[in-house]
Amino acid sequence: MKNRILLAFILPCLALSAAAQPEGGFGGYQKPQTRLETSRQWKNVDYVGDGQVYHSCDIYLPKEERPHYPVVIHIYGSAWFNNNGKGAADLGTIVQALLRAGYAVVCPNHRSSGDAQWPAQIHDIRAVVRFVRGEATKYHFDPSFIATSGFSSGGHLASITATTSGTRQAQVGSVSVDLEGSLGSHTNESSAVDAACDWSGPIDLTAMDCAEHMTMGADSPEDILLRSKLTKEPDKYLSLSATTYVDKNDPPVIIFHGEKDNVVPVCQGKKFFEVLQATGVKSEATWVPEGGHGMNMYSEENLQKMINFLDAARGARTRIIEDGGTGAYKAIVKEDRTLPEHTIVVPQDLSPFNQKHPLPVLVWGNGACANSPFEHIKFLNEIASHGYIVLATGYIPMTDDWYKGPMSRSEQQIESIDWIIAQNADPKSPYYNKVDVKNICVAGMSCGGLQSLYNCADPRIRTLMICNSGLFKAENAHQAVGGMPMPKKDKLNDIHTPIIYILGGKEDIAYENGMDDFHRINHVPACATNYPVGHGGTYLQPHGGEFSVVALAWLDWQLRGDKKAAKMFRGKKCELSKRDKWTIEKNALFGKMK
Repeated sequence: MKNRILLAFILPCLALSAAAQPEGGFGGYQKPQTRLETSRQWKNVDYVGDGQVYHSCDIYLPKEERPHYPVVIHIYGSAWFNNNGKGAADLGTIVQALLRAGYAVVCPNHRSSGDAQWPAQIHDIRAVVRFVRGEATKYHFDPSFIATSGFSSGGHLASITATTSGTRQAQVGSVSVDLEGSLGSHTNESSAVDAACDWSGPIDLTAMDCAEHMTMGADSPEDILLRSKLTKEPDKYLSLSATTYVDKNDPPVIIFHGEKDNVVPVCQGKKFFEVLQATGVKSEATWVPEGGHGMNMYSEENLQKMINFLDAARGARTRIIEDGGTGAYKAIVKEDRTLPEHTIVVPQDLSPFNQKHPLPVLVWGNGACANSPFEHIKFLNEIASHGYIVLATGYIPMTDDWYKGPMSRSEQQIESIDWIIAQNADPKSPYYNKVDVKNICVAGMSCGGLQSLYNCADPRIRTLMICNSGLFKAENAHQAVGGMPMPKKDKLNDIHTPIIYILGGKEDIAYENGMDDFHRINHVPACATNYPVGHGGTYLQPHGGEFSVVALAWLDWQLRGDKKAAKMFRGKKCELSKRDKWTIEKNALFGKMK
Protein backbone atom coordinates (compact mmCIF):
# COMPACT_ATOMS: atom_id res chain seq x y z
CA MET A 1 0.00 0.00 0.00
CA LYS A 2 1.49 3.33 -1.01
CA ASN A 3 1.75 6.03 1.60
CA ARG A 4 -0.49 9.02 0.89
CA ILE A 5 0.20 12.55 2.05
CA LEU A 6 -2.33 15.32 1.73
CA LEU A 7 -1.22 17.94 -0.76
CA ALA A 8 -2.96 20.60 1.30
CA PHE A 9 -0.56 19.89 4.16
CA ILE A 10 2.77 19.40 2.42
CA LEU A 11 2.59 22.16 -0.20
CA PRO A 12 2.42 25.13 2.19
CA CYS A 13 5.27 23.66 4.24
CA LEU A 14 7.52 23.45 1.22
CA ALA A 15 6.50 26.76 -0.25
CA LEU A 16 7.54 28.86 2.75
CA SER A 17 10.10 31.09 1.11
CA ALA A 18 12.49 31.48 4.01
CA ALA A 19 11.94 28.22 5.83
CA ALA A 20 14.62 25.58 6.23
CA GLN A 21 13.99 22.22 4.67
CA PRO A 22 12.49 19.56 6.95
CA GLU A 23 14.40 16.49 8.09
CA GLY A 24 12.88 14.33 5.39
CA GLY A 25 10.14 14.56 2.80
CA PHE A 26 10.80 16.22 -0.52
CA GLY A 27 13.37 18.61 0.86
CA GLY A 28 15.35 15.72 2.24
CA TYR A 29 17.30 15.37 5.43
CA GLN A 30 19.55 18.32 6.21
CA LYS A 31 22.55 18.04 8.48
CA PRO A 32 22.36 20.81 11.09
CA GLN A 33 23.95 23.82 9.49
CA THR A 34 27.56 24.54 10.34
CA ARG A 35 29.53 27.71 9.89
CA LEU A 36 31.00 27.43 6.42
CA GLU A 37 34.72 28.10 6.17
CA THR A 38 35.03 30.59 3.31
CA SER A 39 37.29 33.39 2.17
CA ARG A 40 34.33 35.39 0.87
CA GLN A 41 30.56 35.12 0.64
CA TRP A 42 27.93 37.05 -1.26
CA LYS A 43 24.30 36.65 -0.28
CA ASN A 44 21.16 37.37 -2.31
CA VAL A 45 22.96 38.17 -5.55
CA ASP A 46 20.47 38.86 -8.33
CA TYR A 47 21.59 36.64 -11.21
CA VAL A 48 18.88 37.88 -13.58
CA GLY A 49 18.53 41.52 -12.60
CA ASP A 50 14.78 41.61 -12.08
CA GLY A 51 14.77 42.01 -8.30
CA GLN A 52 12.86 38.79 -7.73
CA VAL A 53 13.76 36.63 -4.72
CA TYR A 54 13.48 33.51 -6.86
CA HIS A 55 16.23 34.90 -9.11
CA SER A 56 18.79 35.37 -6.34
CA CYS A 57 21.74 33.21 -5.37
CA ASP A 58 24.34 32.87 -2.64
CA ILE A 59 28.02 32.58 -3.56
CA TYR A 60 30.70 30.92 -1.43
CA LEU A 61 34.45 30.88 -2.07
CA PRO A 62 36.80 28.37 -0.42
CA LYS A 63 38.82 29.37 2.62
CA GLU A 64 42.08 28.99 0.72
CA GLU A 65 42.42 32.14 -1.34
CA ARG A 66 43.21 31.73 -5.02
CA PRO A 67 42.78 34.00 -8.03
CA HIS A 68 40.03 31.79 -9.48
CA TYR A 69 38.06 28.68 -8.55
CA PRO A 70 36.22 25.98 -10.51
CA VAL A 71 32.49 26.27 -9.90
CA VAL A 72 29.69 23.96 -8.77
CA ILE A 73 26.12 25.22 -8.91
CA HIS A 74 24.26 23.32 -6.18
CA ILE A 75 20.45 23.28 -6.28
CA TYR A 76 18.19 22.58 -3.30
CA GLY A 77 15.39 19.99 -3.32
CA SER A 78 11.72 20.84 -2.79
CA ALA A 79 9.68 18.90 -5.36
CA TRP A 80 9.85 22.19 -7.30
CA PHE A 81 7.54 23.76 -4.66
CA ASN A 82 10.00 26.17 -3.03
CA ASN A 83 11.28 29.37 -4.65
CA ASN A 84 13.61 30.39 -1.82
CA GLY A 85 15.46 27.33 -0.56
CA LYS A 86 19.07 28.33 -1.27
CA GLY A 87 19.77 28.89 2.42
CA ALA A 88 19.11 25.20 3.10
CA ALA A 89 20.84 23.73 0.07
CA ASP A 90 22.82 20.97 1.81
CA LEU A 91 25.22 23.55 3.23
CA GLY A 92 26.58 21.37 6.01
CA THR A 93 27.24 18.40 3.75
CA ILE A 94 27.62 18.76 -0.03
CA VAL A 95 28.46 22.46 -0.07
CA GLN A 96 30.94 22.19 2.78
CA ALA A 97 32.71 19.26 1.08
CA LEU A 98 32.95 21.19 -2.20
CA LEU A 99 34.40 24.26 -0.49
CA ARG A 100 37.02 22.20 1.33
CA ALA A 101 38.01 20.64 -1.99
CA GLY A 102 38.61 24.06 -3.57
CA TYR A 103 35.37 24.61 -5.48
CA ALA A 104 33.42 27.84 -5.49
CA VAL A 105 29.75 27.06 -4.83
CA VAL A 106 26.76 28.98 -6.15
CA CYS A 107 23.42 28.13 -4.50
CA PRO A 108 20.57 29.61 -6.55
CA ASN A 109 16.89 30.01 -5.98
CA HIS A 110 14.61 29.22 -8.89
CA ARG A 111 10.97 29.64 -9.72
CA SER A 112 8.65 27.17 -8.06
CA SER A 113 5.86 25.29 -9.76
CA GLY A 114 3.53 27.82 -8.15
CA ASP A 115 5.37 30.68 -9.86
CA ALA A 116 5.60 29.22 -13.36
CA GLN A 117 5.31 25.92 -15.16
CA TRP A 118 8.07 24.00 -16.87
CA PRO A 119 10.44 24.92 -18.57
CA ALA A 120 10.83 28.11 -16.47
CA GLN A 121 12.99 26.22 -13.95
CA ILE A 122 15.60 25.14 -16.51
CA HIS A 123 15.62 28.71 -17.84
CA ASP A 124 16.56 29.87 -14.35
CA ILE A 125 19.40 27.38 -13.90
CA ARG A 126 20.80 28.11 -17.35
CA ALA A 127 20.70 31.81 -16.50
CA VAL A 128 22.82 30.97 -13.44
CA VAL A 129 25.38 29.19 -15.64
CA ARG A 130 25.56 32.19 -17.98
CA PHE A 131 25.85 34.50 -14.97
CA VAL A 132 28.83 32.50 -13.69
CA ARG A 133 30.60 32.96 -17.01
CA GLY A 134 29.62 36.59 -17.45
CA GLU A 135 30.62 37.61 -13.92
CA ALA A 136 33.69 35.37 -13.64
CA THR A 137 36.10 38.21 -13.00
CA LYS A 138 34.05 39.83 -10.24
CA TYR A 139 33.47 36.63 -8.27
CA HIS A 140 36.80 34.87 -8.99
CA PHE A 141 35.18 32.06 -10.98
CA ASP A 142 37.12 29.79 -13.32
CA PRO A 143 34.67 29.58 -16.23
CA SER A 144 36.54 26.68 -17.82
CA PHE A 145 34.85 24.32 -15.35
CA ILE A 146 31.24 24.70 -14.28
CA ALA A 147 29.32 21.73 -12.87
CA THR A 148 25.78 21.37 -11.61
CA SER A 149 24.74 19.44 -8.52
CA GLY A 150 21.49 19.01 -6.71
CA PHE A 151 19.37 16.97 -4.35
CA SER A 152 15.90 15.59 -5.18
CA SER A 153 14.22 18.07 -7.53
CA GLY A 154 17.53 19.93 -7.49
CA GLY A 155 19.14 16.70 -8.70
CA HIS A 156 16.61 16.67 -11.52
CA LEU A 157 17.52 20.23 -12.54
CA ALA A 158 21.25 19.50 -12.25
CA SER A 159 20.88 16.39 -14.41
CA ILE A 160 18.71 17.87 -17.11
CA THR A 161 21.00 20.88 -17.36
CA ALA A 162 23.76 18.39 -18.16
CA THR A 163 21.86 16.19 -20.59
CA THR A 164 20.56 19.22 -22.50
CA SER A 165 23.95 20.97 -22.40
CA GLY A 166 24.44 22.71 -25.73
CA THR A 167 20.82 22.20 -26.81
CA ARG A 168 18.69 25.34 -26.93
CA GLN A 169 15.47 23.99 -28.43
CA ALA A 170 14.04 20.49 -28.66
CA GLN A 171 11.05 18.79 -30.19
CA VAL A 172 9.79 16.05 -27.91
CA GLY A 173 6.96 14.31 -29.71
CA SER A 174 4.24 16.90 -30.06
CA VAL A 175 5.90 19.29 -27.62
CA SER A 176 8.33 22.01 -28.66
CA VAL A 177 10.40 23.04 -25.65
CA ASP A 178 12.63 26.09 -25.27
CA LEU A 179 15.46 24.88 -23.04
CA GLU A 180 17.52 28.08 -23.00
CA GLY A 181 15.31 31.05 -22.19
CA SER A 182 16.52 34.64 -22.38
CA LEU A 183 16.93 35.69 -18.76
CA GLY A 184 19.61 38.04 -17.52
CA SER A 185 22.19 40.25 -19.13
CA HIS A 186 24.59 37.50 -20.20
CA THR A 187 22.59 35.85 -22.97
CA ASN A 188 25.66 35.84 -25.21
CA GLU A 189 27.39 33.43 -22.83
CA SER A 190 27.21 29.64 -23.07
CA SER A 191 24.97 27.71 -20.67
CA ALA A 192 26.88 24.45 -21.22
CA VAL A 193 28.21 22.61 -18.17
CA ASP A 194 31.16 20.28 -17.67
CA ALA A 195 29.77 17.72 -15.18
CA ALA A 196 26.75 16.96 -13.00
CA CYS A 197 26.10 15.35 -9.61
CA ASP A 198 22.64 13.84 -9.12
CA TRP A 199 21.66 13.20 -5.50
CA SER A 200 18.37 11.25 -5.37
CA GLY A 201 16.81 13.09 -8.27
CA PRO A 202 13.66 12.16 -10.24
CA ILE A 203 14.91 11.61 -13.76
CA ASP A 204 12.25 9.88 -15.87
CA LEU A 205 8.99 11.63 -15.02
CA THR A 206 7.03 9.18 -17.14
CA ALA A 207 8.01 6.33 -14.80
CA MET A 208 7.78 7.57 -11.22
CA ASP A 209 5.84 4.37 -10.48
CA CYS A 210 8.85 2.20 -11.29
CA ALA A 211 8.73 1.19 -7.61
CA GLU A 212 6.65 1.86 -4.52
CA HIS A 213 7.09 5.41 -3.26
CA MET A 214 5.42 8.25 -1.45
CA THR A 215 2.68 10.02 -3.41
CA MET A 216 0.94 13.33 -2.91
CA GLY A 217 -2.73 12.77 -3.48
CA ALA A 218 -4.43 13.29 -6.81
CA ASP A 219 -1.74 15.60 -8.21
CA SER A 220 1.93 14.70 -8.15
CA PRO A 221 4.64 17.39 -8.03
CA GLU A 222 5.31 16.85 -11.72
CA ASP A 223 1.60 17.21 -12.49
CA ILE A 224 1.62 20.58 -10.76
CA LEU A 225 4.83 21.62 -12.52
CA LEU A 226 3.43 20.71 -15.95
CA ARG A 227 -0.22 21.65 -15.29
CA SER A 228 -1.16 18.32 -16.80
CA LYS A 229 -1.53 14.57 -16.36
CA LEU A 230 0.70 11.83 -17.70
CA THR A 231 -2.22 10.01 -19.30
CA LYS A 232 -3.31 13.20 -21.04
CA GLU A 233 -0.05 14.67 -22.33
CA PRO A 234 2.80 12.12 -22.03
CA ASP A 235 5.12 14.17 -24.26
CA LYS A 236 5.16 16.96 -21.69
CA TYR A 237 6.46 14.49 -19.11
CA LEU A 238 9.09 13.29 -21.56
CA SER A 239 10.17 16.91 -22.06
CA LEU A 240 10.69 17.12 -18.28
CA SER A 241 12.80 13.93 -18.17
CA ALA A 242 16.60 14.11 -18.24
CA THR A 243 16.77 10.71 -19.90
CA THR A 244 14.97 12.07 -22.98
CA TYR A 245 17.95 14.17 -23.99
CA VAL A 246 20.91 11.88 -23.24
CA ASP A 247 23.46 11.59 -26.04
CA LYS A 248 27.12 10.63 -26.31
CA ASN A 249 28.29 14.26 -26.12
CA ASP A 250 26.88 14.85 -22.63
CA PRO A 251 29.28 15.81 -19.82
CA PRO A 252 30.14 13.26 -17.10
CA VAL A 253 27.44 12.49 -14.52
CA ILE A 254 27.71 10.90 -11.07
CA ILE A 255 24.61 9.50 -9.32
CA PHE A 256 23.94 8.85 -5.63
CA HIS A 257 20.66 7.18 -4.64
CA GLY A 258 19.40 5.38 -1.57
CA GLU A 259 18.05 1.85 -1.89
CA LYS A 260 15.41 2.72 0.72
CA ASP A 261 14.35 6.03 -0.79
CA ASN A 262 10.56 6.06 -0.48
CA VAL A 263 10.12 9.48 -2.10
CA VAL A 264 12.08 9.12 -5.33
CA PRO A 265 12.59 5.37 -5.82
CA VAL A 266 16.09 4.12 -6.53
CA CYS A 267 14.92 2.72 -9.88
CA GLN A 268 14.96 6.33 -11.11
CA GLY A 269 18.70 6.59 -10.51
CA LYS A 270 19.32 3.11 -11.88
CA LYS A 271 17.48 3.82 -15.10
CA PHE A 272 19.42 7.05 -15.53
CA PHE A 273 22.68 5.19 -15.06
CA GLU A 274 21.68 2.51 -17.56
CA VAL A 275 20.82 5.10 -20.21
CA LEU A 276 24.06 7.03 -19.64
CA GLN A 277 26.13 3.86 -19.84
CA ALA A 278 24.37 2.60 -22.94
CA THR A 279 24.94 5.93 -24.67
CA GLY A 280 28.62 6.08 -23.78
CA VAL A 281 28.45 9.00 -21.36
CA LYS A 282 31.12 8.85 -18.68
CA SER A 283 29.15 8.08 -15.52
CA GLU A 284 29.40 6.57 -12.07
CA ALA A 285 26.72 5.49 -9.61
CA THR A 286 26.55 4.68 -5.91
CA TRP A 287 23.53 2.85 -4.47
CA VAL A 288 23.42 3.31 -0.71
CA PRO A 289 21.88 0.19 0.95
CA GLU A 290 20.49 2.05 3.98
CA GLY A 291 20.02 5.36 2.18
CA GLY A 292 16.68 7.12 2.27
CA HIS A 293 15.66 10.38 0.68
CA GLY A 294 18.65 12.28 2.05
CA MET A 295 19.04 10.16 5.18
CA ASN A 296 22.32 8.21 5.39
CA MET A 297 23.42 9.62 2.03
CA TYR A 298 26.07 12.15 2.94
CA SER A 299 28.81 9.93 4.31
CA GLU A 300 32.40 11.11 4.07
CA GLU A 301 32.97 8.29 1.60
CA ASN A 302 30.20 9.47 -0.72
CA LEU A 303 31.20 13.11 -0.47
CA GLN A 304 34.76 12.16 -1.36
CA LYS A 305 33.49 10.14 -4.33
CA MET A 306 31.76 13.28 -5.56
CA ILE A 307 34.96 15.32 -5.20
CA ASN A 308 37.08 12.66 -6.90
CA PHE A 309 34.61 12.50 -9.77
CA LEU A 310 34.61 16.27 -10.26
CA ASP A 311 38.39 16.40 -10.00
CA ALA A 312 38.66 13.70 -12.65
CA ALA A 313 36.22 15.55 -14.91
CA ARG A 314 38.38 18.64 -14.59
CA GLY A 315 41.58 16.78 -15.30
CA ALA A 316 40.37 14.61 -18.15
CA ARG A 317 40.19 17.25 -20.85
CA THR A 318 42.42 16.88 -23.87
CA ARG A 319 42.25 18.05 -27.44
CA ILE A 320 43.94 17.21 -30.72
CA ILE A 321 44.60 20.25 -32.92
CA GLU A 322 45.26 19.97 -36.66
CA ASP A 323 45.98 16.24 -36.45
CA GLY A 324 48.74 16.86 -33.93
CA GLY A 325 50.81 19.24 -36.11
CA THR A 326 53.26 18.66 -38.96
CA GLY A 327 56.30 17.71 -36.83
CA ALA A 328 57.68 14.26 -36.18
CA TYR A 329 55.97 14.03 -32.78
CA LYS A 330 52.20 14.41 -33.00
CA ALA A 331 51.08 16.74 -30.23
CA ILE A 332 48.21 16.78 -27.79
CA VAL A 333 46.69 19.72 -25.90
CA LYS A 334 45.94 18.83 -22.30
CA GLU A 335 45.57 20.08 -18.76
CA ASP A 336 46.97 18.77 -15.50
CA ARG A 337 45.31 19.22 -12.10
CA THR A 338 48.70 19.75 -10.50
CA LEU A 339 49.21 22.83 -12.68
CA PRO A 340 45.94 24.77 -12.47
CA GLU A 341 45.27 27.68 -14.83
CA HIS A 342 47.68 26.34 -17.45
CA THR A 343 47.50 24.48 -20.74
CA ILE A 344 50.11 21.88 -21.69
CA VAL A 345 50.94 21.06 -25.31
CA VAL A 346 53.28 18.11 -25.65
CA PRO A 347 54.04 15.13 -27.91
CA GLN A 348 51.41 12.41 -27.47
CA ASP A 349 54.10 9.74 -27.21
CA LEU A 350 56.79 10.58 -24.67
CA SER A 351 58.73 7.33 -25.11
CA PRO A 352 61.28 8.83 -27.56
CA PHE A 353 62.39 11.36 -24.96
CA ASN A 354 64.94 10.74 -22.23
CA GLN A 355 67.99 12.35 -20.62
CA LYS A 356 69.96 12.09 -23.86
CA HIS A 357 67.04 13.35 -25.96
CA PRO A 358 65.00 15.63 -23.70
CA LEU A 359 62.15 18.03 -24.41
CA PRO A 360 63.14 21.72 -24.37
CA VAL A 361 60.57 24.01 -22.76
CA LEU A 362 58.54 26.92 -24.13
CA VAL A 363 56.67 28.96 -21.51
CA TRP A 364 54.00 31.10 -23.17
CA GLY A 365 51.90 34.15 -22.25
CA ASN A 366 48.82 35.12 -24.23
CA GLY A 367 47.70 38.22 -26.07
CA ALA A 368 45.43 40.56 -24.09
CA CYS A 369 46.71 38.70 -21.00
CA ALA A 370 43.90 36.25 -21.73
CA ASN A 371 43.80 33.36 -19.29
CA SER A 372 43.59 30.88 -22.15
CA PRO A 373 45.83 30.32 -25.20
CA PHE A 374 42.78 30.03 -27.50
CA GLU A 375 44.22 32.50 -30.02
CA HIS A 376 47.65 30.85 -30.23
CA ILE A 377 46.85 27.17 -29.91
CA LYS A 378 47.64 26.26 -33.54
CA PHE A 379 51.01 28.02 -33.26
CA LEU A 380 51.84 26.32 -29.95
CA ASN A 381 50.63 22.93 -31.16
CA GLU A 382 52.92 23.13 -34.17
CA ILE A 383 55.92 23.90 -31.97
CA ALA A 384 55.13 20.98 -29.63
CA SER A 385 54.93 18.60 -32.60
CA HIS A 386 58.61 19.28 -33.25
CA GLY A 387 59.60 17.89 -29.87
CA TYR A 388 58.90 20.63 -27.31
CA ILE A 389 56.80 20.83 -24.20
CA VAL A 390 54.77 24.03 -24.21
CA LEU A 391 53.38 25.41 -20.94
CA ALA A 392 50.86 28.10 -21.83
CA THR A 393 49.27 30.43 -19.34
CA GLY A 394 45.54 29.84 -18.80
CA TYR A 395 42.76 27.35 -19.24
CA ILE A 396 42.67 24.80 -22.02
CA PRO A 397 40.63 26.04 -25.02
CA MET A 398 38.23 23.19 -25.74
CA THR A 399 36.55 25.08 -28.60
CA ASP A 400 37.58 27.76 -31.08
CA ASP A 401 35.43 30.33 -29.29
CA TRP A 402 37.06 33.49 -28.01
CA TYR A 403 37.97 33.53 -24.33
CA LYS A 404 35.86 35.92 -22.25
CA GLY A 405 37.05 35.30 -18.70
CA PRO A 406 39.44 37.00 -16.29
CA MET A 407 42.95 38.13 -17.22
CA SER A 408 46.00 36.04 -16.48
CA ARG A 409 48.84 36.84 -14.07
CA SER A 410 52.52 37.33 -14.87
CA GLU A 411 53.33 34.89 -12.06
CA GLN A 412 51.77 32.03 -14.01
CA GLN A 413 54.88 31.87 -16.20
CA ILE A 414 57.04 31.35 -13.10
CA GLU A 415 54.58 28.72 -11.89
CA SER A 416 55.14 26.91 -15.21
CA ILE A 417 58.91 26.87 -14.71
CA ASP A 418 58.64 25.72 -11.09
CA TRP A 419 56.23 22.96 -12.09
CA ILE A 420 58.17 21.48 -14.99
CA ILE A 421 61.42 21.41 -13.00
CA ALA A 422 59.62 19.53 -10.21
CA GLN A 423 57.99 17.16 -12.71
CA ASN A 424 61.32 16.33 -14.32
CA ALA A 425 62.72 15.39 -10.90
CA ASP A 426 59.71 13.34 -9.77
CA PRO A 427 60.01 9.59 -10.48
CA LYS A 428 56.19 9.37 -10.43
CA SER A 429 55.78 11.98 -13.15
CA PRO A 430 55.32 11.07 -16.84
CA TYR A 431 57.94 13.79 -17.52
CA TYR A 432 60.58 12.28 -15.23
CA ASN A 433 64.04 12.74 -16.79
CA LYS A 434 62.44 13.66 -20.12
CA VAL A 435 62.68 17.46 -19.96
CA ASP A 436 65.63 19.74 -20.67
CA VAL A 437 65.09 22.11 -17.76
CA LYS A 438 68.31 23.97 -18.58
CA ASN A 439 66.84 25.09 -21.89
CA ILE A 440 63.72 27.12 -21.22
CA CYS A 441 62.38 29.87 -23.46
CA VAL A 442 59.92 32.36 -21.99
CA ALA A 443 57.77 33.98 -24.64
CA GLY A 444 54.48 35.69 -25.24
CA MET A 445 52.35 37.71 -27.58
CA SER A 446 51.26 41.32 -26.93
CA CYS A 447 50.35 41.49 -23.21
CA GLY A 448 51.92 38.03 -22.87
CA GLY A 449 55.14 39.57 -24.18
CA LEU A 450 54.95 42.19 -21.44
CA GLN A 451 54.55 39.37 -18.92
CA SER A 452 57.64 37.69 -20.36
CA LEU A 453 59.68 40.88 -20.01
CA TYR A 454 58.33 41.32 -16.49
CA ASN A 455 59.83 37.88 -15.68
CA CYS A 456 63.01 38.28 -17.74
CA ALA A 457 65.39 38.30 -14.76
CA ASP A 458 64.65 34.72 -13.76
CA PRO A 459 68.03 32.94 -13.98
CA ARG A 460 66.43 29.73 -15.27
CA ILE A 461 65.47 31.36 -18.57
CA ARG A 462 67.75 30.46 -21.51
CA THR A 463 66.21 32.77 -24.12
CA LEU A 464 63.32 35.20 -24.66
CA MET A 465 60.92 35.46 -27.59
CA ILE A 466 58.76 38.61 -27.60
CA CYS A 467 55.96 38.54 -30.17
CA ASN A 468 53.92 41.58 -31.25
CA SER A 469 54.97 43.33 -28.09
CA GLY A 470 57.34 45.74 -26.38
CA LEU A 471 57.48 47.82 -23.24
CA PHE A 472 55.47 51.03 -23.28
CA LYS A 473 57.28 54.33 -23.25
CA ALA A 474 56.28 57.05 -20.79
CA GLU A 475 54.64 59.06 -23.56
CA ASN A 476 52.36 56.24 -24.77
CA ALA A 477 51.75 54.34 -21.54
CA HIS A 478 48.20 55.73 -21.48
CA GLN A 479 47.40 53.47 -24.43
CA ALA A 480 47.84 50.32 -22.35
CA VAL A 481 44.83 48.26 -21.35
CA GLY A 482 44.11 48.15 -17.63
CA GLY A 483 45.60 45.11 -15.89
CA MET A 484 48.64 44.80 -18.14
CA PRO A 485 52.05 44.55 -16.45
CA MET A 486 53.79 47.89 -17.02
CA PRO A 487 57.54 47.64 -16.36
CA LYS A 488 59.54 50.73 -17.21
CA LYS A 489 62.11 50.65 -19.99
CA ASP A 490 64.96 50.15 -17.54
CA LYS A 491 63.53 46.64 -17.00
CA LEU A 492 65.34 45.73 -20.22
CA ASN A 493 68.60 45.88 -18.24
CA ASP A 494 67.47 42.73 -16.40
CA ILE A 495 67.55 40.66 -19.58
CA HIS A 496 70.43 38.18 -19.35
CA THR A 497 69.80 35.97 -22.40
CA PRO A 498 69.59 36.31 -26.19
CA ILE A 499 66.27 37.81 -27.24
CA ILE A 500 64.22 37.92 -30.44
CA TYR A 501 61.35 40.25 -31.26
CA ILE A 502 58.87 38.86 -33.79
CA LEU A 503 56.70 41.77 -34.89
CA GLY A 504 53.95 42.37 -37.45
CA GLY A 505 55.54 45.26 -39.29
CA LYS A 506 54.65 48.92 -39.12
CA GLU A 507 50.96 47.97 -39.11
CA ASP A 508 51.47 46.26 -35.76
CA ILE A 509 50.32 48.50 -32.88
CA ALA A 510 53.25 47.12 -30.89
CA TYR A 511 55.80 47.90 -33.62
CA GLU A 512 57.00 51.19 -32.11
CA ASN A 513 57.36 49.73 -28.60
CA GLY A 514 59.07 46.58 -29.79
CA MET A 515 61.56 48.35 -32.05
CA ASP A 516 62.32 50.86 -29.32
CA ASP A 517 63.10 47.95 -26.99
CA PHE A 518 65.41 46.43 -29.57
CA HIS A 519 67.33 49.65 -30.13
CA ARG A 520 67.88 50.02 -26.37
CA ILE A 521 69.26 46.50 -25.86
CA ASN A 522 73.05 46.46 -26.26
CA HIS A 523 74.19 44.17 -23.43
CA VAL A 524 72.86 40.84 -24.81
CA PRO A 525 72.43 39.52 -28.36
CA ALA A 526 69.16 40.78 -29.82
CA CYS A 527 67.36 40.82 -33.13
CA ALA A 528 64.08 42.28 -34.38
CA THR A 529 62.18 40.51 -37.13
CA ASN A 530 59.13 41.85 -38.94
CA TYR A 531 56.49 40.31 -41.15
CA PRO A 532 53.84 42.78 -42.41
CA VAL A 533 50.64 41.25 -41.05
CA GLY A 534 49.77 43.62 -38.21
CA HIS A 535 49.26 42.93 -34.54
CA GLY A 536 47.37 39.67 -34.96
CA GLY A 537 50.34 37.82 -36.41
CA THR A 538 49.74 34.48 -38.14
CA TYR A 539 48.82 32.41 -35.08
CA LEU A 540 45.34 31.56 -36.31
CA GLN A 541 46.56 30.41 -39.72
CA PRO A 542 47.04 26.68 -40.34
CA HIS A 543 49.86 25.40 -38.10
CA GLY A 544 50.54 28.94 -36.93
CA GLY A 545 51.61 30.28 -40.32
CA GLU A 546 54.89 32.11 -40.89
CA PHE A 547 55.39 33.01 -37.25
CA SER A 548 55.71 29.34 -36.29
CA VAL A 549 58.45 28.84 -38.91
CA VAL A 550 60.57 31.64 -37.45
CA ALA A 551 59.79 30.76 -33.84
CA LEU A 552 60.80 27.12 -34.39
CA ALA A 553 64.07 28.12 -36.00
CA TRP A 554 64.87 30.39 -33.04
CA LEU A 555 63.99 27.69 -30.50
CA ASP A 556 65.96 25.01 -32.36
CA TRP A 557 69.02 27.27 -32.42
CA GLN A 558 68.82 28.63 -28.90
CA LEU A 559 67.57 25.57 -27.02
CA ARG A 560 69.06 22.75 -29.12
CA GLY A 561 72.14 24.37 -30.64
CA ASP A 562 70.95 23.44 -34.12
CA LYS A 563 73.44 24.99 -36.59
CA LYS A 564 71.07 24.59 -39.52
CA ALA A 565 68.39 26.52 -37.67
CA ALA A 566 70.97 29.22 -36.87
CA LYS A 567 71.29 29.95 -40.60
CA MET A 568 67.79 31.45 -40.46
CA PHE A 569 69.28 34.38 -38.51
CA ARG A 570 73.10 34.42 -38.81
CA GLY A 571 75.05 36.22 -41.50
CA LYS A 572 74.37 39.20 -43.76
CA LYS A 573 72.43 36.98 -46.13
CA CYS A 574 70.60 34.88 -43.55
CA GLU A 575 67.72 32.71 -44.71
CA LEU A 576 65.16 34.97 -43.04
CA SER A 577 66.25 37.95 -45.14
CA LYS A 578 65.56 35.85 -48.25
CA ARG A 579 62.15 34.75 -47.02
CA ASP A 580 59.29 36.60 -48.70
CA LYS A 581 58.30 39.85 -46.89
CA TRP A 582 60.42 39.20 -43.78
CA THR A 583 63.01 41.71 -42.53
CA ILE A 584 65.57 41.36 -39.73
CA GLU A 585 67.73 43.76 -37.74
CA LYS A 586 70.48 42.67 -35.35
CA ASN A 587 72.48 44.40 -32.65
CA ALA A 588 76.28 44.38 -32.37
CA LEU A 589 76.42 41.34 -30.08
CA PHE A 590 74.19 39.19 -32.24
CA GLY A 591 76.92 38.23 -34.69
CA LYS A 592 79.06 36.86 -31.87
CA MET A 593 76.60 34.06 -31.09
CA LYS A 594 77.60 30.62 -32.30
